[in-house]
Amino acid sequence: MTFYERVKNKLRKILSAFFVIAIILHCSVASMAASDALIDKAKKYYYGQGVSRNLNMAFKLYLKAAQQGSVDAMFVVGGLYMMGYGTAVNKDEAFKWLYNAAINGRSSKESQRILGQFFMAGNGVPQNYEEALRWYTLAAEGGDSEAQSELAYIYFSGKNIEQDYEQALYWFTVAAKNGYPLAQYNMGILWYTGNGVPGADTKKAYAWFSLSAASGNASGEAAKAFIETILGEDELKSAQEYAMQLYREIKNVRKVVE
Repeated sequence: MTFYERVKNKLRKILSAFFVIAIILHCSVASMAASDALIDKAKKYYYGQGVSRNLNMAFKLYLKAAQQGSVDAMFVVGGLYMMGYGTAVNKDEAFKWLYNAAINGRSSKESQRILGQFFMAGNGVPQNYEEALRWYTLAAEGGDSEAQSELAYIYFSGKNIEQDYEQALYWFTVAAKNGYPLAQYNMGILWYTGNGVPGADTKKAYAWFSLSAASGNASGEAAKAFIETILGEDELKSAQEYAMQLYREIKNVRKVVE
């Protein structure tokens, strides 16, 4: 083979490679465009924009886009399966699509918490405490109060991880100050028993039980009522004042300085 023929063959191979890449890119762009069109149409049916609202049709369109590889659609489909909007509730399918979306970069603090719950329970997916901790932590750091409370309980109980009272108190406090009633109740338990805190403090326990009760938590109400029977008049007044102090801090209630 002459030098000219070798160069010609090499150029042919290079051009063929570029041609294949161009086809792949074209197909990819076309697929993305098709998915975007499906999502736009799905949104119209979901919100009833220009058409009669039809959640079932919206779900079908979102699902088709998800099956074509749209990560945003995967996220939405997972949520629809979870809530039973436009389709029957299906937790296995919800996990599959939310997990697919999450590992491809699309998640929310709520979906991260849901993934943590699935992995913790081994519900529809092999139980994996490391994965559960990973997703709970992401959700907690993102501001999900329920995840913060559940993460605190994991650290407090030392369930399949090293027990860490400092982390438990931190996350229970964050969740409680974010207004999560169960975390407020658990803060009351910590201060009443002295577990995970510097020492038992009935006044602080009462304050947290009171906040939990005010949010409608029945256990918090029962605990608050019990502590009222063992506190003296001055102690109860001090405990109630501390509860109001916490309430103002949580609700960001303050006097405006003129």
